[in-house]
Amino acid sequence: IFGTLFERGLNPDKRSQLGAHYTDAASIHRLIEPVIRDPLLAEWATVKAEIADRLRKASARAWQQATDLWHGFLERLRIFRVLDPACGSGNFLYLALRMLKDLEHQVMLEAEALGLQRGFPAVGPEAVLGIEINAYAAELARLTVWIGEIQWMLGNGYSLNDQPILKSLNAIECRDALLDRDQETAWPKADVIVGNPPFLGGSKLLRELGDNYMATLRRVYAGQVPGGADLVCHWFEKARAQIESGQTQRAGLVATNSIRGGANRKVLERIRETGTIFHAWSDEPWVNEGAAVRVSLVGFGNPPQPPFFKEGSHTASDPPLKK
Repeated sequence: IFGTLFERGLNPDKRSQLGAHYTDAASIHRLIEPVIRDPLLAEWATVKAEIADRLRKASARAWQQATDLWHGFLERLRIFRVLDPACGSGNFLYLALRMLKDLEHQVMLEAEALGLQRGFPAVGPEAVLGIEINAYAAELARLTVWIGEIQWMLGNGYSLNDQPILKSLNAIECRDALLDRDQETAWPKADVIVGNPPFLGGSKLLRELGDNYMATLRRVYAGQVPGGADLVCHWFEKARAQIESGQTQRAGLVATNSIRGGANRKVLERIRETGTIFHAWSDEPWVNEGAAVRVSLVGFGNPPQPPFFKEGSHTASDPPLKK
């Protein structure tokens, strides 16, 4: 619903300039499950086994160790942060928050079954961070996240906090995700980066963004992103750099399938030089203003599990995504 409001709230010319289109829930889950949920579930499985081992010893010391492990994992979930640096109306953030809250709920139930005390949910809207250049979309994203929080709490039998219900959500920022005047902009530290950055390539770049902006963009990202690459490639490169610097663990992004070849492919090669592409849907159908297009969904960074590729037979050493 909010994704539709986002698109309909922008006039067609502005929407074209932003390369802005919302992402459906099924496509989002194909990225956030391997990037967010599955690694955290794997961590919990390890911690849960350690807790069960301590509890079997039936001593005060072992009980305290089990409790410490339990509280430590809850804290891990509480401080986990998800960044969408092109968040639009907040579809990715909405589903990422629900996923984290569902995971916390599952973990609490399983810990309670082991005999530990169940607590009150601590994961909230502060878990999701966003960057969005359009003020209308940024405000809509804040509202989307808060509605998701309220829906989840009421749906799972919890009461809401005192008024005001909708508190400030400054972690969703309204600004350019690529440039800060004449230099590269900074992204906040986050455990994972997800999103559907704008698709804009070829002659549309100059026409929609202007000569001055494009000249600055190419100068700032020279040596990182080829001059002829699609705009979306800059998000891939910045996410790669965040992972390389230790500011982020993993990323899951959407791009048109043209990222597999030409100048665009260079960003995938840079990702492979410093990390791993562990999850990829190489050539998937997409609908963009009624026109059928093809996209690639790419998960990369510190691999949480054996790589998955939906196209042919691949291994971790194979080239990422076929041309």
